[in-house]
Amino acid sequence: MLINKKEIILKINSIIFSSLDIRDVYETMSRELLKVIDFDRLTVTLITENNNLYETFVLSKDYEHTALQEGVLYPMEGSLMKRVVQFREPVIVEDTSLGRFQTDKVLYAEGIRSRFGYPLSYKGRVTGSVNFGSKRKDYYTKKHISFFSMIAPQLAMAIENTRLFNKTREAEKKYRSIIENSPDIIFEYTKDGTFPLISPSVERITGYSVEYFYNHKNCGTSLCHPDDRERVQNEVLCVLDGHVDSLMDLECRVIHKQGHIKWLSIEVLPLKEEGKIIGIEGFCRDITERKRLDELKNNLIRDVTHELKTPTAKIEMAIDMFERALSSGNKSLLEKGSQIPEILRNNLYRLKNATKNILDISRLESGIEPLKLTDISIHDIIKHIAGEKKESAGKKKIALIEQLPPDVPPIKADSDKIKHLVNHLIDNAIKFTDEGKITLAVKILPQAVEITVEDTGRGLDKDAQECVFEKFYKENPSAEGSGIGLAICKHIVQMHKGKIWVESEGRGKGSRFKFTLPIAEERKEQGTNQVIRLKAEG
Repeated sequence: MLINKKEIILKINSIIFSSLDIRDVYETMSRELLKVIDFDRLTVTLITENNNLYETFVLSKDYEHTALQEGVLYPMEGSLMKRVVQFREPVIVEDTSLGRFQTDKVLYAEGIRSRFGYPLSYKGRVTGSVNFGSKRKDYYTKKHISFFSMIAPQLAMAIENTRLFNKTREAEKKYRSIIENSPDIIFEYTKDGTFPLISPSVERITGYSVEYFYNHKNCGTSLCHPDDRERVQNEVLCVLDGHVDSLMDLECRVIHKQGHIKWLSIEVLPLKEEGKIIGIEGFCRDITERKRLDELKNNLIRDVTHELKTPTAKIEMAIDMFERALSSGNKSLLEKGSQIPEILRNNLYRLKNATKNILDISRLESGIEPLKLTDISIHDIIKHIAGEKKESAGKKKIALIEQLPPDVPPIKADSDKIKHLVNHLIDNAIKFTDEGKITLAVKILPQAVEITVEDTGRGLDKDAQECVFEKFYKENPSAEGSGIGLAICKHIVQMHKGKIWVESEGRGKGSRFKFTLPIAEERKEQGTNQVIRLKAEG
């Protein structure tokens, strides 16, 4: 042992407290200990919480050949560690060949002939031990115990701090992972209007970055919709002032950076420091989709009520008429009663058709019915439907004219929905044209095809053109039909990322319903390559 032990002890203490992780300073500490205690093997072992197991916390880095591995849990029974913990005092093994402890056999096989274990105590509890091993028999004595007793308390404290630090770091890591991966906005907001914490999901939900919230005071409620802002501010102030303990399911609208509306559900608790409220903490959940579905549900109820009211009333009227005719024997009523089957049949058909249309548009609006996309020929679809409609058009002396180029490129679309779209536009044209012609035309654009259904019928004024694709719109409220057909057409086109519109010079001057559908990607690439090739050849 060296003479200047005090200087070595101070240096070792300095090393121990230089890091919160004992592993970081282990090799340096080992070199300093070697100056005062000779050893061939040095380990730090720690007891697990249930006191039945222990683990090798750190192990001599230059001691490569050992059965005891760092981080592996070993049973306390039969180990030197058990003796240290039981009697809370150092243990010296003069000769490992005698096999006093089970681990002696392992160490003897690895060349260690004597051992010395010193307990690490923290707040009155033995938490582990420091263990020295030497290749010389009978090496460790009371002088080693005396020296190490001057270091052990600081080492025990440093290692316990390490364990607490690692637990805290692990908890913080898990907490940070939760925050970073949470679909909801997790936040802390102080009374001075700053955000000490806000999760990355805020950018996905609001469009504003985390840095924006960190750098702008009072920017939380400023994003609220003007109609909700005052209510939200008042509710939050109640928590900040301690008038209420929490806020649950506070729903409000915020304005996304791109200008559209998002619905949030907010839950808030007071953020306290030394018993005083310094702010709030909580989370915001994006409920925009839920609100959209609620609106769809409400719209469906409204639409069904609106559309079924008239035919239901007429059916009720017919039944009432029939009952009065039977009970009174009135001839004039009996004659009117002969119309009842027709009234019932017509209005039942109207009910059936309205129900189908409402369900169709509800499915389209909700997005629950995905598109079944394939490459289809719009040329063949129009030609086939036009052939089916010639008879009904001929009854009204309407000529169906096709202007279809032979090389119309395929489109990527849902065949059934496109057939429904074309069918309805041609049916409408026949319905609102008394005589003349209906022209079906296709025009090839650079990235799409444009389809036109033009008639010489009643035409539309400016106001009607603006409303014609709205649900339940009818120029004449008493006219037949549900007023949903063109709204369905609009949804079908929009689902295919196309556009639909109407043109008309006014009443009595006919109408042109036009829509575009994107060309299939393969054909787009071919067209682009062809243009490049032509330019190169030119």
